[in-house]
Amino acid sequence: MVTPPARESVLAGVTYWSRDLGPYVWHEFDPERVRADLRAMASAQFRVVRTLLPWDRFMPTPDRVDDSRLRDLEVFLDVAAQETLSVIPVLFAQSIGDCVMLPVYAIDVGVKRPGVRAITDGVVQPGAPRDQYTDARMLEAELVWLDSMLAAFAGHPAVAMWDLGHDPANVMRPRRIDDMVRWAQLLKSRAGEREQQCMLTLSSRDVTTARGVRLGALAPSLDALGFDVDPKALGFTSEAVDARPLVFVTQLALRLAGGACPLYVHVDAPLPADAARFAAEAADALADIGSAARFAAAWSDGGPRTATVPPFDTHPELRMRGIVDITGERTAFGAAWLARVAAERERQTPEPWPDDIDVVEYYANLPESISDLYAGWRGASSDGPAMLG
Repeated sequence: MVTPPARESVLAGVTYWSRDLGPYVWHEFDPERVRADLRAMASAQFRVVRTLLPWDRFMPTPDRVDDSRLRDLEVFLDVAAQETLSVIPVLFAQSIGDCVMLPVYAIDVGVKRPGVRAITDGVVQPGAPRDQYTDARMLEAELVWLDSMLAAFAGHPAVAMWDLGHDPANVMRPRRIDDMVRWAQLLKSRAGEREQQCMLTLSSRDVTTARGVRLGALAPSLDALGFDVDPKALGFTSEAVDARPLVFVTQLALRLAGGACPLYVHVDAPLPADAARFAAEAADALADIGSAARFAAAWSDGGPRTATVPPFDTHPELRMRGIVDITGERTAFGAAWLARVAAERERQTPEPWPDDIDVVEYYANLPESISDLYAGWRGASSDGPAMLG
């Protein structure tokens, strides 16, 4: 008798922001702080931790990775392995609010980009990010960075896969759709030479707006897609604290991605008054519709030191997205979220929606097209797991 293969579980993950430093943990790396935080994450039953590796710290010059940062990352990975945690290091452009951390060579001082701030060592710089997808100098630096990471850590027991960015189009919008696709193919092929997997974390804005990113074009070049959703920024509905829009846009993302690529969904916490109900409903529904992973946006709320640094100087609400607060106690969102994701859930077959879509027509007719689709989704049968309430 042939034993059927074991079904995969829905992964429970979180992005590492510390209480003291928020996303700036690599600017003041403290092994003891890291050890305590990773132990707490493991105790909370998280299985995967994403860590944003800031470009300005890891590649301050275009020709080599900082040796100190390689040693710090080795410590981080070794501690994670001791705690039985898998790690997804995030490279290249990472959107944090309206900011992206970059070294000076990655900034064009002669260009202004409204709504985007380039940050070096916590300080806002004049100019705007260079094009990471086509600029020759940027591509050379990216390949040096990736090759150095792979040479040092390919095969490390803690590394699950490599993430090629976090919502990069928010701060480095590709000029053409094919620019990002070719870029992803280049980096994925480089990682594949060392038998390493790659993903790329996109945003719900890549579904709700037409900004040079197409999930279906990128999905064949990657092992997974991340999908970051801020429930307060879904412009097709006013139901910002309801899980329905989150589930709808995730099912639509599954459809736009082709239905086969694993989707790692990242969920930002809403306002505290609505957080517990939202967390419970969203976590359950995301598992029901076939998400490969459910990620919380941040491990910890930000303490007083984070208040005056970008992006929190102009977006203080971003400091309040944690699973735990600055005392280490679980937030309302965190408690409800963990109650759902800590329990083992078998991964379901993905349920994209709608059954078919004309991608060109969809993006050409935004925002009307997504509003019409959401109205249709709301009006569909409530028998399926995606329909809440």
